[in-house]
Amino acid sequence: MKKFTLVALAMMASASCFAQTTLWDGEDKSIGDKLQATGFWDRCNPEVVANPLKDGINKTDKCVKFTITGNDWSNGDIVLPISGGLDMSTNKRLSIMIKKPLWSNVRIELSDGKTYWRQIAAYYSIENEDNWQKLVFDFSDYGDDLNAKNPTELAIYPRFEGGQVGSHEIYVDNIVLEANPMVNGSSLWDYQDKSLDGNLNLTGSYFKTTYFIVDPWTRKEIDDFAELNKKLSDGVTSIDIRDASTIGVDINKFFDGKNPNTIVYANEYYDRGNNNYANIVVGADGVGTAKSLELTDAYAFNAPHEFKAKSVKLTRGVQKGINSFVLPFAVTADELGATQVANYKGYTPGEVANFETTESVDANTPFLTTGAKEASELNFTNKDIVATPTNLGTDFVGVYAPQSAKDKYGIDDNGLLHKGGTNATIAAFHAYLNVTNGTEPTRVAFNGSTPTAINGVAADKVADTAVYDLSGRRVYGKLQKGLYIMNGKKVVVK
Repeated sequence: MKKFTLVALAMMASASCFAQTTLWDGEDKSIGDKLQATGFWDRCNPEVVANPLKDGINKTDKCVKFTITGNDWSNGDIVLPISGGLDMSTNKRLSIMIKKPLWSNVRIELSDGKTYWRQIAAYYSIENEDNWQKLVFDFSDYGDDLNAKNPTELAIYPRFEGGQVGSHEIYVDNIVLEANPMVNGSSLWDYQDKSLDGNLNLTGSYFKTTYFIVDPWTRKEIDDFAELNKKLSDGVTSIDIRDASTIGVDINKFFDGKNPNTIVYANEYYDRGNNNYANIVVGADGVGTAKSLELTDAYAFNAPHEFKAKSVKLTRGVQKGINSFVLPFAVTADELGATQVANYKGYTPGEVANFETTESVDANTPFLTTGAKEASELNFTNKDIVATPTNLGTDFVGVYAPQSAKDKYGIDDNGLLHKGGTNATIAAFHAYLNVTNGTEPTRVAFNGSTPTAINGVAADKVADTAVYDLSGRRVYGKLQKGLYIMNGKKVVVK
């Protein structure tokens, strides 16, 4: 992972600036408390009540109820005093949970008792009336002014709109100064474009929403997922968003133009289009479930946390006879369309590499197949995905990322082992024999049977002769004009 120089030191000194600050959540109040006991000013009859709708996005036990009868300050103004003032020098987004019976533009205003900053508005949608909605107000446009003064008052105007009459009961909860979007403990904004790779943990706030500057009325967009997408390289392997505060999660931004093998750990499923939820794991570590897992050997794979997958589709070539494999789940020979699988048992220096055939093999263990049928795709059901270890073998090594195979021994199209030349590559979910310095065996044997000779002539390819498009799908037949991946490299066909 690459960052600007000295960012890590700067973040250590200012980490507290990026923390979320809860201004009011009601959980330390007693139901029935009114007036100052609620923490609000005595306007619009504030009262702590039980959450009237806990099956929505707000599942807390308590909230505060107001009754508004107009848009003027005394009848439609909810004010929360902020003891000691609010430091907004770094974080400038406020979010509020609100439940009201009618749509409107909800406005908020910050003040230090002398200066009143221009109002920011967010839309409480008509499509979701009388449900909890999380609204976001971004004061970045007033950054310099807010840096010099710490607001001591927050006013909320739920408002009536044209044609709306009568009094309304308004429920408010979880007033929060949101943390900036963070990646692996550092601010998203401190990373260069295309610099993020490997396993990523997102914290802070990640929003895709809108707000409005009131004077003059100006629509503003927040899309942290698009910004994150700019920072991602195609080497990202997992993204964990379970500890982030989110609105409008755009799950496609984790995959578009990136690594299709990316695993997303989340608290709920997100639609990637046409009800395709591939590679999204929902739930806590060890008990999370993916509806489907779709993998290709053209890109890197890494699962930092174990989970269950109801279905698995692996796109990779399987040649007739002998193949090398490593998989993140236990598998049987029958599931691979093979006669048997074979575990590596060691070698005699300069002589024989021994493999022992069996009916099944454990997760993350490199192995060979015997008697396999030719295929371009493998499918499995109800698999326990085991977290990726740091070591996938010593002499016989599995790989979860395409890489160089120079001087490594791999399987060719005829099932024989060949030594990789200068340009040799090996695709993910394959394995190679890594024995050099004059001790490499000259033969391969299964269960002590008659050995098969190893070809020591350097070859251009070791394990991957397939062609893929940029989404990781294998391409067959004549190639059309475009960009493809061959031997782990991007190639243009004109």
